Amino acid sequence: MSKYLWTSLRARLQYIKSREGKPFNWVLLPGGPGLGSESLTDLSSLLQLPGTIWHLDLPGDGSNVTEDNKHYFSHWSDALIEAVASLEQVILVAHSTGGMYALATAKLEGLLTGLVLMDSAPDASWQTVFMSYVKRNPIDALEKLNKKYLEQPNNELLKKMTIASAPYLFTSAGLTKALSFFESLPFNYESCEWSAQFFDSDYVSQWIPETIPTLIFAGERDQLTPLTLFRNSMLFQRDNIFIREIREAGHFPWIDNPEEVSLAFVEYCQRL
Repeated sequence: MSKYLWTSLRARLQYIKSREGKPFNWVLLPGGPGLGSESLTDLSSLLQLPGTIWHLDLPGDGSNVTEDNKHYFSHWSDALIEAVASLEQVILVAHSTGGMYALATAKLEGLLTGLVLMDSAPDASWQTVFMSYVKRNPIDALEKLNKKYLEQPNNELLKKMTIASAPYLFTSAGLTKALSFFESLPFNYESCEWSAQFFDSDYVSQWIPETIPTLIFAGERDQLTPLTLFRNSMLFQRDNIFIREIREAGHFPWIDNPEEVSLAFVEYCQRL
């Protein structure tokens, strides 16, 4: 089997590993956007799931660069559909903005066997929640970097901003891991910029999983996309949707509390 599969719309599926059991295809979609699926490496290493694990990078995201990143990334929804449709029995595991992309793509409903949303949101209200927290807890270094970035956005400044924002994204115990975690990631500011301009502020979920087993979880200390966004939405209170809080964890709970994240997936597999 080839390690990489590219779709016609330039999405990239990377084969990670396989395990015996039901032949599910677990497709891990990163957040960001701009971080790339490398941000999910620790998660995919942690998980022991039946079937095959893939990392998915949308065109122009992370290290999946193209000759025109903004152009190709603007077709993210079609690229996501095409990538999912290329495999059978797909369980989409989407983090943060990746989860929002999933819920904004109604055609996925008929293509997925299961869905896992990690530290994501049902609509754009997460921005108001997060900005309120930022105003109460400013980080001077981040504000200075943001001013520079607004003047001249580039990958290096985006990386520095993400590292400076680590206290918003991790527990205090996880900060040391966070710095080495972010240092290793590829960043792509162009996909980040496109999403900020054309998606983030207007996002509203376009479908609710009605039948497929769905796991929604977030760190109890996630200040960016707190789990209350889903818990307070009656639309997501369904028998097929399992909502779980990960203790002592922030926006990347598999870094802060890998054992509890692993347990959540084990319990989810029992529902499949």
